[in-house]
Amino acid sequence: MKKLVTALALFVALSAWAQPSALTIDDYMKEASVKNKTLGSYEISNEAARERKDVGDLGLSPLFTASYSETKDQSLPSQLGTERDMNILLVALQKKFSTGTTVGLTGQTYKILYFNTQIPIPSDYSSGQLGISLQQSLWRDSFGHATRLRQSRDQVISQIESYSNDLKRRASIIATESDYWDYLVAQESLKLKKANLERTQKLNNWTSSRVSNGISERVDLLQIQALLSLRELELATAQDDLEAQAIRVRQNLGLSQDESIPEFTTQLLESRPYIDSLKKQGKVVRIENYLNTLDARLKKTVSEEVVDGQRPDLSVVGKYSTSSFDPDYDKMTSNLTRTDYPVTYVGVNFSWYFGSDALSAQASATRKDAVASQYRAQQSEIESENAWKDFLRKYELNKQNVARLEKISQLQSERTKQEQSMFSRGRSVTLNVVNAETDAAEAQVNYLKAKSGLRKLEVSALLFTTVTE
Repeated sequence: MKKLVTALALFVALSAWAQPSALTIDDYMKEASVKNKTLGSYEISNEAARERKDVGDLGLSPLFTASYSETKDQSLPSQLGTERDMNILLVALQKKFSTGTTVGLTGQTYKILYFNTQIPIPSDYSSGQLGISLQQSLWRDSFGHATRLRQSRDQVISQIESYSNDLKRRASIIATESDYWDYLVAQESLKLKKANLERTQKLNNWTSSRVSNGISERVDLLQIQALLSLRELELATAQDDLEAQAIRVRQNLGLSQDESIPEFTTQLLESRPYIDSLKKQGKVVRIENYLNTLDARLKKTVSEEVVDGQRPDLSVVGKYSTSSFDPDYDKMTSNLTRTDYPVTYVGVNFSWYFGSDALSAQASATRKDAVASQYRAQQSEIESENAWKDFLRKYELNKQNVARLEKISQLQSERTKQEQSMFSRGRSVTLNVVNAETDAAEAQVNYLKAKSGLRKLEVSALLFTTVTE
C-alpha cells in the first residue's frame, strides 16, 4: 500500500512538472524579455549607451607615448665624418584638463657615434632631458570652453541614443504585450463561438422537431439553419484566429510549434499600472517628441562649437627641463635629474583663420540648423502636451465604453433568453430569435474587443515618459 501511494505521488509530481506553469502577464513579459531576441537586443543596446555615457570624456584622459629609433646616416657632404649613428629614446605623458590647460612630462635620451670625423669633436657621446611643459588656451577653447561644449554634445548624443533605443524597446514591449491580450481575446472568442453554436444546434433540433410535427413552418427551420451555418463559420474563423495568435505568442516565448502554450491566468479586466505610474511622476512627455527637444540642444551645441573653432587661437606656453651630457650613456642617464644645466622656455602662440566665405557659410549653416531645430522642438513640446491630454481623454472614454458594452452584452444575452422562452411557448417568431442571437453575439464580441483595446491602450502609455529638466 505504501509503495502504491509513493508511486501515485511520483506520478502526480511528474505530471505537474510536465505541464507548463500558468503565466500572469508579468510572468509572460519577463519570459519574453529573455526569449524574444528583439527585446533582448534593445536591452543590450541600452546597456551599451549607458556605458558610453559613463565612460567620461576620453579627450581628458592621460596620453602616454613612447618611441625608440636608430638612425645610420652616411649622406654626403658632411664634416662630421663618413657615418653618423644615433639612437633616440622618447617617453612622454600628457594630460589635458577641463580648464583648457595641458600639462606634459617628457624624458628623452640621445646616443650619438661619429666615424672618421674631420673636426675635433668627441667620436661618441650621450645626452638627455627631463622636462615639464604647460600650455593654457586664452581665446579659442578659452579656459576649456570647447571642452565643455564637447562634453555637452557627447552627453546629448548619448541621451538621444538612449531614448531612441528605449523607444524601440518600448514599441516592442507594446507589440509583445498586445499579443498576450489578443491571445486571451481569441481564447474567449472561441469559447463564445462554441457556446453560440451549441445553442443554435439545440434551437435547430427543436425547430426541426416542430416542423416535423407540423407545429412550425419550414421557413422557420431555414432561418435557424442559416443561423447555424453562420455560427459554424464564426467558429472556424475563431479557431483560425486563435492559431494565428498562438504563433505570435510562441515566438515571443521561444516555444516551438510542438510545444504547448502555458495557461494565461491574467484576466482582461485586470488593469495595467503604466498610466497610474506616469501620473504620479513629473512632467510627462511623448518620447518621439522629446527626441526633437534633444536634437535642438545638440544642434545648438554644434553651432557653438563651430563658432568657437573659428576663433583665433592664443595660448601661453611654458617649459622647463633638465639636461645631461656625457660620453658614457649610463652616466648621462644617472645625471638626468640634476638641475645644474636647466632649459627654460616661455612663449605665446597665436593662430588665426583669415575670414572666408567657407568659414562664414559653415557658421551660418549650423546656426540656421540650430534655429530650425529649435522651432521643431517648440512645436513638438506643444504636440507632446496635447498628446498626453488626448491619451488620458481616450483612456477615460474607453473605460466608460467598456462598462457600457458590458451592460449591452448582458442585456442582449437576457433578451436572447427571453426570445427563446417566448418562442418555445409560441409567443414569438423565429426571426426574432435569430435577430436576438445575432445581436447578442455581436455585443459579446464588441465587449471582448473593447476590454482588449483598453489593455492595449494602457500599455501604449509606454510611448510616454517623464523627464526632469
